[in-house]
Amino acid sequence: MSDYLLELARNPYAKQAIRSLGLPIPLPRTLKRGDGADAAAPLAGSTMTAYGTSKLAAAAVAATTEAGAVVKTVSVQPAASSDEATGTAEGEAAGETTDALLFDASSLRSSADLAQLHGFFHPRVRTLNADGRIVVLGRPPAKQDSPETAAVQRALLGFVKSLGKEIGRKGSTANLLVVAEGAEDRVAAPLRFLLGVRSAFVSGQQLTVGTAAKRGASDAIAQPLAGKVALVTGAARGIGAAIAARLGEEGAQLVLVDRPEGQAGMDALIARFSGTTLAIDLTDPDAADRILTHVQTLYDGVDIVVNNAGVTRDRTLAKMDASWWDLCLGVNLGAAIAVTEALRPKLIRRDGRVIFISSIGGLAGNPGQTNYGASKAGLIGYAEALAPKLGRRGVTVNCVAPGFIETEMTASMPAVLREAGRRLNALSQGGLPQDIADAVTFLATPGASGLTAHTLRVCGLHTAGA
Repeated sequence: MSDYLLELARNPYAKQAIRSLGLPIPLPRTLKRGDGADAAAPLAGSTMTAYGTSKLAAAAVAATTEAGAVVKTVSVQPAASSDEATGTAEGEAAGETTDALLFDASSLRSSADLAQLHGFFHPRVRTLNADGRIVVLGRPPAKQDSPETAAVQRALLGFVKSLGKEIGRKGSTANLLVVAEGAEDRVAAPLRFLLGVRSAFVSGQQLTVGTAAKRGASDAIAQPLAGKVALVTGAARGIGAAIAARLGEEGAQLVLVDRPEGQAGMDALIARFSGTTLAIDLTDPDAADRILTHVQTLYDGVDIVVNNAGVTRDRTLAKMDASWWDLCLGVNLGAAIAVTEALRPKLIRRDGRVIFISSIGGLAGNPGQTNYGASKAGLIGYAEALAPKLGRRGVTVNCVAPGFIETEMTASMPAVLREAGRRLNALSQGGLPQDIADAVTFLATPGASGLTAHTLRVCGLHTAGA
């Protein structure tokens, strides 16, 4: 899809004109993303500078080292001792750069302790390579023993959101990984995701790792979904097809569901990966029962359910026909609930994964999308309520909320609105269906057992609803 503003920005005169109009200058290249299945050492060849002395920091360093990263641990120097000209600190070579920065803030308890953030990042943030990664480790604010410590831990989210907006121009991201006490052994997969190329369009987000869902025995890095059965609705094209392909690359056997006119798209995926298709309209009264029968007959269960099917019918509420309201709520919310409820009593296997594709439109709202916003917010509410009911069997329930993603739908938008959508994030470009597929695949892996009742925004740190 053509990016007209990016093409204009390559001309120095046009670039100056864009700047004079107050428009953001687009990143002059696409983000670095993954390709194919994950390797056994997905962080191989990358470097990371880390600070921390807690058991959480030790677990994080061990996990990243196992994933192939070369990790240098440092101490925090007072801000006054840093070399502001070079961005280096005592004990580190001048001009040395790194691919990632990891800071353990889990032991910060007083507002004065937050100075350690400045002490670590001030001399080092300029050493971060393009497409770099920053991860801050924290603890759940609500679990702290004093209001001040809760405030300090909550401050970390504001820090990473602001820092993410500062470093986005280089294609770099900053995220917060909050880890509950006792969940240190579940940080490996979230860290691999946040520090790797699969999180290219994820920035300014908080992932909270807990113990609400029982942990499974496996945390394989390569082919983590081998032997798993994954059901994906709306799988024929766009984001759904990208999700199905990524799950297939990681070893899952696919059950693809879409409308009859999407049969060719589903067949193309099955030609590449193992699985079956089911061509049905999710608004049919018996759609959920037909899916249940298909899964029960051919597989005797499913490990991963991705409720991706969705539609838009945009119009201001005063002008919106009831049929448009009903269709949007029926497909986006009603069908997703019906499919999940049909499968969950017996057919979602132990340690399974249920994932809903929501939207930042369900978090921040958009004019002309009262139906869409309601449906996508409803998915989040359903996931949050369902997660505790399934956690005792090790099943996690999460949402992924895309921002502006380059799809056939966004390609048909008016050019001005499309360019605005692309630029209203810290990375100054639209995301790709692959970005959503990478997030879904991460949440579908056994290693993501610590994440449930969570909504992961994949929006490039969007201005609204980020």
